[in-house]
This record gives sequence, structure tokens and C-alpha cells, in this order.
Amino acid sequence: MSYTSNEFTVDEVGFIQIALTKVLAAAARGELDLNRLAREELASRGLDDQGVWVGFDRAKQIHNV
Repeated sequence: MSYTSNEFTVDEVGFIQIALTKVLAAAARGELDLNRLAREELASRGLDDQGVWVGFDRAKQIHNV
């Protein structure tokens, strides 16, 4: 079973291997919304959902944060 609709290299998804076990376990139990976390991080970088710079205010609107 695939966990993505796109192809990513091992280097691109390798960060998950260094995540703390308690964080992974919380995500697996649904206690941590990784999608929300990603949206907040993109917004804090001023990026849209494609990783394109749109500015901080617009990114917050796009991600509803």
C-alpha cells in the first residue's frame, strides 16, 4: 500500500525516521494532526500548498490558520 499519491525520494521522506517515537505514536492514534501541522508550517514560511511563495498573509488565508 502506498502512503502517497506522488513519488518522493528516500531523502525527501527520510525526516520521519528521526521523529520522536511519541510523536509518531500520537499521529498514528490521531492525537496529532500532521496535515494541520504541515499547513501551519507552510503558512509560517509564506508558502501555498504547492510550496510557492505567496506571502505570509495570503498563506495564512490559504491554510486557514
